[in-house]
This record gives sequence, C-alpha cells and structure tokens, in this order.
Amino acid sequence: MRINRLLAMVHRDFLIITRLKWKIADMLYMPITTVLIWGLFSIYAKEFAAEAGFVLLVVNIFWTFAQLSQSSINHGMMEDVWSGSLKQLFFSGITEFEYLVSRIISTVILSSFIAAIMLVMAFYFGFTMIATHLPVFIAFIGITLIASTALSVIVASLIFVMGREYGFLSWASIQIFVLLSAPFFPVETFPPFLQGISQVMPYTHIFSGIRVMIETGVMQTSYLINGTIVAVVYLLISLPLYRLSFLRAKKTGQLVRMA
Repeated sequence: MRINRLLAMVHRDFLIITRLKWKIADMLYMPITTVLIWGLFSIYAKEFAAEAGFVLLVVNIFWTFAQLSQSSINHGMMEDVWSGSLKQLFFSGITEFEYLVSRIISTVILSSFIAAIMLVMAFYFGFTMIATHLPVFIAFIGITLIASTALSVIVASLIFVMGREYGFLSWASIQIFVLLSAPFFPVETFPPFLQGISQVMPYTHIFSGIRVMIETGVMQTSYLINGTIVAVVYLLISLPLYRLSFLRAKKTGQLVRMA
C-alpha cells in the first residue's frame, strides 16, 4: 500500500468537498438537526424524566454518527460509480485496498469533526457528563468508527457482487443493524430468539453502555471491552470479504459494468 496514493486520494476527496459546498451542508444537516431536536426534548424532559431525555439525546447522537460514518464511505464509492470515476481510478493503478483505505481516512476525519460538534452541542443542552467522562465518550466514538467502517466494507462487498442497482444499501443497510442493537431499550425487551442475535450486533454494547452510564453515573468497562471485541471481529470479517468480492467482480465483469 503506497502512502503517496493514499494521500492523493484523500486530497482529492477534500478538494471535491471544498468545491461542492452543498456536500458540507449535506453532511452537517442531519447531525445538527438531530442534536437540536433531542437537545430541546431533553430540556423539556427535565421536568419529569431527565435521564430518559439525556438517553434519547446521546443515543441519537451515536446513531447519527454511526450512520454518517458508514454511509459516507459507501456514498463516496457510489458517487465514483455514478460519475464514471471508479474505472479511471482503477485504470490509474490504484489497488482496491488503497481505494478503500483512502475513503476510510477521509470519512474518519470528517465524521470525527462532526461528532465533536454534536457532543459540544449536547454539553450546551445540559449533558455535562461529557466533560466528566470524556475519555469514555472518546472510546465509544472509536468503537463506533470501527464498527461503522466494518459495515461500510461489508456493504461495498455486497454492491461489488450484486451490482450498482444495490447502491441503496449505502444508506439503508445500517437501519436493521441499529434496530437489532437495541438503541433505546434493554436487549431483554426482544423476544428470546432475537436476544442472542442482538448480542453480536455492532452497536449493542455501545448503546447499552451509554444508557447504563447515564442512569447510574458509572461506566462499566465490560461494555467497552465487549463493544471493541465485536467491532474488531466485524472488521476482520469484512476485509477478506471485500477482497474476495472485488476479485469476483473483476472475474465476472461486474466491476466493468459498475464503472
């Protein structure tokens, strides 16, 4: 993997973003409006259920951050497909992993900046636990990034195999993973057959850890450990899957049809 090509691809991404101002507005719109909606609700909820209001606020922040991190990587790929740039990039000699890693780097930089904005806004709405437990929130952000990156790689693999018609997975796929990760309620709320599935979802331990921390004021490290293990397992599965899917797309001609 060549660093100069990675840097060139990242520079290309940021050049496109700075020239297309609507992309910046598009990336900021959902995160900011989400915090405003649930931040105002948390102010209202202080009168009767302050903890519930903060749970909704913070879980929605991490939900939005997870969606932004995953979809931004896949959207960037699909934009290259729709514009015809994908073929040119691979003809230039860039490898599939150089292309993937450059997309991940660009997204991590942008989404981390937006996550910081959302957490600052949450602090403004009265969620002061961010200041007292900042390392924990940073750790959860890191775990969310790993999990979302892994999901984006899995989605990219599926699109390589099935074709550009399945580009809708770029923004639709994360919904089922978040649902099964029990964002606002304990895993035990699910029917028994779904509880086991929920335990291996990428965001379950993140959402559970956040809820418990807000309700008790104490962070249980088991949520961080389990969340990290699950996220890393997803990432380890996604990378060889991406490689195999890319090779199959080349062999069957699907990659040419996509580009």
